[in-house]
Amino acid sequence: MFLFVYYPTTLDNTDISTLNKDKVSVSTNSIETYNKETLDDKIHRLITTNTQLIINKIETEKTKINLKTNKIQLLREKNSLIAKKKKLRIEIVTLNIVNVPIRRH
Repeated sequence: MFLFVYYPTTLDNTDISTLNKDKVSVSTNSIETYNKETLDDKIHRLITTNTQLIINKIETEKTKINLKTNKIQLLREKNSLIAKKKKLRIEIVTLNIVNVPIRRH
């Protein structure tokens, strides 16, 4: 686990100062320390990533809603076709009964 800490001056394991103007992260005993510019950049990247994740989540929710709507429409269409199939079978049976020739032996 990393803990982001900003200190004006930090010392690493060898007591060497890590403060400078470059964007450098230093890891000491599982703690990362950053200078202000680096921390600001990191925060900006995290905000950007978080924003993109929120946008992706919204798009995913829209897609789920559209899929549910499509599923409902398809189920209605399926039920309608099943009802038509039953009606046609009844008509076929009725026509077969009417057209059965009567045979006498």
